Amino acid sequence: MPDWIERASQATFDLHGQTVLEAAANAEQFLRAQAKARPGGIVRLITGRGRSRPGQGAPIRTRVGSLLRRLKESGQVVRDYQLEDSEGSYLVRLLG
Repeated sequence: MPDWIERASQATFDLHGQTVLEAAANAEQFLRAQAKARPGGIVRLITGRGRSRPGQGAPIRTRVGSLLRRLKESGQVVRDYQLEDSEGSYLVRLLG
């Protein structure tokens, strides 16, 4: 387990009550703003565990996970991320 996930998050954004599209867009906007304000910082995205159909992931959590993977792979904003034990939030390490 990476040591950075033991650090306290510096900001939290709760995506509850948003549609999947709103949550993805707002999460990306939040991450970009936080990367400017807190380079190298740790933030938390609360997705909730969601209601999923059998064999499918929770829609918002799944979409946000895809967003985080895309941003990390493209070298934008996200240095690393981890789905937390509750599976209702992601801890994100921003590029610094």
